[in-house]
Amino acid sequence: MKNIAVFFGGKSVEHDISIITGVMALNSLDKNSYNAIPVYIDKRGEWFSGDNLFDLDNFKSLDFKKLKKVTIIGGDNCLYQIKGKRLKKLANLSCAVNCMHGERGEDGALTGVLEMSNIAYASPKILPSSVSMDKVFTKIVMKGLGINTLEGVEITDISDIENYRSVLKYPLIVKPNRLGSSIGIGKADDEEELISRVRYALKFGGSVLLEPCLNDFIEINCACYKAADGKIIVSECERPVGVDSVLTFEDKYEGGKRVFPADIDQKLASKIKKTTAKIYQKLRFSGVIRVDYFISDNKIFVNEINAVPGSLAYYLFGNKLSTLTEMLSSLIECAEKEFSIEQTYQTEFKSGVICGCVGKGAKAHKKD
Repeated sequence: MKNIAVFFGGKSVEHDISIITGVMALNSLDKNSYNAIPVYIDKRGEWFSGDNLFDLDNFKSLDFKKLKKVTIIGGDNCLYQIKGKRLKKLANLSCAVNCMHGERGEDGALTGVLEMSNIAYASPKILPSSVSMDKVFTKIVMKGLGINTLEGVEITDISDIENYRSVLKYPLIVKPNRLGSSIGIGKADDEEELISRVRYALKFGGSVLLEPCLNDFIEINCACYKAADGKIIVSECERPVGVDSVLTFEDKYEGGKRVFPADIDQKLASKIKKTTAKIYQKLRFSGVIRVDYFISDNKIFVNEINAVPGSLAYYLFGNKLSTLTEMLSSLIECAEKEFSIEQTYQTEFKSGVICGCVGKGAKAHKKD
């Protein structure tokens, strides 16, 4: 039976949402094919594993004494328990599933660690993850692909507002540049409110994105993944329903409503699906992603790309948890196939450079 590590939690403001996604994935893996191994990363960045992590109720007051502190190391696909100054091997990992929303997970950081440890992963690779995490870079890439996205201004300091004062038109939407789950987002109707919103958003990272506030629009979400046979699977569209001009964290996770399938013109729905597939293919994604859109005046604009969508967006492909089980199996199979191919690539090259540098290195250049 294959050991599948599910990474979740993390040193991120999206920590709690990641726990929900991770626990769902752990309990949804096909038990006849896979041995699910939780790797929970706490808010300090320390890694833990243990049976208590399968139950969401335990996270209300997690007993760390019942958990094992764990790690992986470079060039080794094993999960180890840290016991004092020693490492105890727990399992060989066949594959990993990244359920870590936000920075250090969704931005490609975890992916880099997995690659250095020679572990296959059923999730997006480093480059598309990094681009998707940064809203400013997402806009640059979308424009390069000829895909509509709203114009934006990046602010790294309150003083930057002065530089853009002549081009800013209120109302504006203020967003932390590298966050998801609608955390830190707000609307500014004038400069005083803008300064307040920017100050708050800068608490979450080094830059803030300012976008025009659309007067008459709806939001649409669409997900996509590559199946084991290489076929791109695109979901139906959904329309999340907010209570204000900004879809908030509460709207998304604390009682917000949704219309599924979205009640939009079928031509628009078809265009959104095609655009989602194009983004997936052009950015060379793997795993599952969700793309969030705005529709205004019958025009479609990409809002953001979620490289690790909440609950891995299974609900956009079906209304049963068995849908998640089937999707995870397909993602793992696809990841293992791609990993096997990557292992055939040549990684060594005899150059003779080192031999030619003998006696010419740093020691040779030291002054007496």
